[in-house]
Amino acid sequence: MTNQISNTGPAKSKSTNPVNRTKAVEVAAQLFLRQGYSYVSMDEVVRVSGVSKSNIYYHFKNKEELLQAVVQYWIAQYESELYLLLSQRERGVEERIYSFMALLSAGIEGRNYEGSCPFVTLYMQTPDSAPQVKESISRFFRELRPMVEKLFQQGLDRGEFRKEIEPGPAALLFIAALEGSLILAGTARDVGIIEQSARTFCQMLR
Repeated sequence: MTNQISNTGPAKSKSTNPVNRTKAVEVAAQLFLRQGYSYVSMDEVVRVSGVSKSNIYYHFKNKEELLQAVVQYWIAQYESELYLLLSQRERGVEERIYSFMALLSAGIEGRNYEGSCPFVTLYMQTPDSAPQVKESISRFFRELRPMVEKLFQQGLDRGEFRKEIEPGPAALLFIAALEGSLILAGTARDVGIIEQSARTFCQMLR
């Protein structure tokens, strides 16, 4: 079964209802993680979402465009939470980190451990014919590091972490440890690994 949908799909509807687009993306986001991008057809997205085929093809001319929208959907969710954490300066940095880990854990459990890290999962599933999707995921990780670096700098400024800590390298190591804990949590079906890894990492920064 081919991974691509022909550009000459059904005639586009005149409807531009953004609710239809949002519903299709939300459903595809779950289906891609649960079943795998290659095994989900546009027809299945139509069936599960309840959005008409003409409306889906109005917004996405093929499945690769839908995949790009799904990646942007996950990026928006993660970035909104990270920006919120950065703005909550009245809270301790460790407390904010643990809150974020709890949020990730709840999401993984809610997905029944399918796609413990949506970005790594989708990156591995992205076909070579969609390099823009892989670039979007790569850019997310590049932009994630300075955000975590700012969070660690706040921890230094508050005296939570040892003054010898360098925020940049610490942020890179934290992201690597986080991704590893997400994968381990998924394979072991145990989100406790995520919290344990975060607490151990923070102990090393004190």
